[in-house]
Amino acid sequence: MDDRDFFDHLFQLWSKTTGSHDRYWMPEENTDRSGRFNIYAVAEDETRKLVASGLSDNDAEFFAGVHGCTADLVRRLHDALDEADRADYGRDSRECRLAELELEVASLRKSLDAVEPPWLKHDVHES
Repeated sequence: MDDRDFFDHLFQLWSKTTGSHDRYWMPEENTDRSGRFNIYAVAEDETRKLVASGLSDNDAEFFAGVHGCTADLVRRLHDALDEADRADYGRDSRECRLAELELEVASLRKSLDAVEPPWLKHDVHES
C-alpha cells in the first residue's frame, strides 16, 4: 500500500466514526470519580453521544485529539505528496533540459573543431 492509499484508507476509517462530519469528540471525567474518562461526540446543539468509556485521561485526550485532526492531517499529507510530486517533475524537467543543452554544446564544439581558423588559411610568408 503506497502512502496515498494509506492516507485514503485512514480517512475512510475516520469518516465512519461517530460524528466525524458534524460533531467533535470531547473527553469528560466519569461521574463515579474513578479517575476514568468517557469520550462523547458533541453536536452544535450540545447533544452528546457516548463514544468510549473507561479510558485514562491521557488516552481520552489522545483519541479525541486524533479524531479532531484526522481530516486536516490527511488533507495536509496529500498536499505534501502533491508538492513533492511537483518538485520531482520540475527537477526531471530541468535535468532533461540540461541534457539537451549538453548535447547541443557537444555538437557546437564538434562543429567548431571542424572549422579552420582564418589565420591558418594563408601563409603569412607568401609574397
